[in-house]
Amino acid sequence: MSMKSGWPKLAIVLVEPKLDLNVGAVARAMKNFNLGRLLLISPGCDHLSDQARALSCGADDLLERAEIFSDLDSALAEFKLVVGTTARLGKYCKPVYTPTQTALKIGDLGAQVPVAIMFGREDFGLGREQRRHSHILSSIPVNPEFSSLNLAQSVLLYGYELSQLKDRNRVSDSNSLGKVGGELASHAELQGMYSHMRSTLDGANFLDKSNPDHLLEYLRRLFGRAAMRQREVRIIHGIMSLIDNAGRHNSSVLDE
Repeated sequence: MSMKSGWPKLAIVLVEPKLDLNVGAVARAMKNFNLGRLLLISPGCDHLSDQARALSCGADDLLERAEIFSDLDSALAEFKLVVGTTARLGKYCKPVYTPTQTALKIGDLGAQVPVAIMFGREDFGLGREQRRHSHILSSIPVNPEFSSLNLAQSVLLYGYELSQLKDRNRVSDSNSLGKVGGELASHAELQGMYSHMRSTLDGANFLDKSNPDHLLEYLRRLFGRAAMRQREVRIIHGIMSLIDNAGRHNSSVLDE
């Protein structure tokens, strides 16, 4: 029997899951904590197989409603906050929030704001290009000498932290921060801004030609933490357009 989700706008996103058993176990973990939306990106398995259904232990409805996408851009377009989970703690992966801190950020936005929590492939996690779709990164603090967690275990931990917010009434309602959350830029709007920034900064010879993504990685982390509003994204577009126009003007002057 299906239940009304306690987080109707929140989605668990599995990127390139390999094993139907794991997808079934994830559905079970989601139902344990009343999470109702499952997105699968280029799955390498049959999420409706008998094995997946067996491991879901009665969460078949989540498997049947799972949304399938071939790429992250289309899958994440609507979301106002995209959390990428990672066990990697390199220079491009900072700051990294714990599941508790991540849940608090989600709770501040309110239950009606579209949020995605993204998990990578079982044997590799999220790759660098996939992590670039994240607004913030989150990691489960485990034994650094053995950081591997089963996919369903990871989902279970985030589900638990979200349930604690509900139990403690720590979720903003739609009349406070939830209203502000509705004004946040969507993933598609942010991706458009990043694309414009890259083009403009490259045209201005501001980026290192040998590694143009080096600076952009830091800018993504900066703007991701800032939780940008739609108006702020438009401002950045305007600034980039001014730089573009100035560059074209200077170029035309030199050509005369």
